[in-house]
Amino acid sequence: MLNHQQTSDVRTSSVFITGKRWLTAAAFLLLAFQLGSASAQITEDPVAPLPDPKKFAHGLFVDAGLGSFFVIGKGKSIEPGVAFGARVGYDVFRLLALSVHAVGSTHRTDFGSAPQTGQLLQLYQTTAELKLTVPIGQVSIFAYGGAGFAFFSTNILSTTGLTKPDKTNSLMFNGGLGVDYHLLSRHFSFGLESAFVKVQELKTTGGVLSQVYLRYAF
Repeated sequence: MLNHQQTSDVRTSSVFITGKRWLTAAAFLLLAFQLGSASAQITEDPVAPLPDPKKFAHGLFVDAGLGSFFVIGKGKSIEPGVAFGARVGYDVFRLLALSVHAVGSTHRTDFGSAPQTGQLLQLYQTTAELKLTVPIGQVSIFAYGGAGFAFFSTNILSTTGLTKPDKTNSLMFNGGLGVDYHLLSRHFSFGLESAFVKVQELKTTGGVLSQVYLRYAF
């Protein structure tokens, strides 16, 4: 049988245990709340800075391109080749630009069993171009066209009848389409362009120039 002192000790112990349980439960709930809050902060998608198209640089610009040029029609005797291009231009307006474009490509000839087969040929294109652009945020869709001169590094094509005798230069025209994507930097953008090229003195249907490029506007 418990005396008064023992009964008091039991009650005190029960209160202590009950209080300890409440404190443990409260601490657990607080820890769970903090972990949940931290987890929400970690998994929340960061806010990416979006460029303001109005702040993109316009005016004088340069670009450099890498791609390919292949001749269509009777030009199957001229194998597709790697093309390098460079352009200098000026944005008169945001929608209109003028530029000078230079492209060089290297090709191997294939005339079957003829001695001209397996020869290397370089084609150089220089054109003055007009470009019309439709900007849509960071993306721009454009069309361009121009005229200029093409130069052959050798007269080997004239020996096969693809050009006039000893002809190594010609008037040329081009026209193409492209898409441009502006980076977060106000100066840089890159894009893809493809154009149909007609070299007047070359007795073929024409050629197709396709390039990826990097542009810098000052």
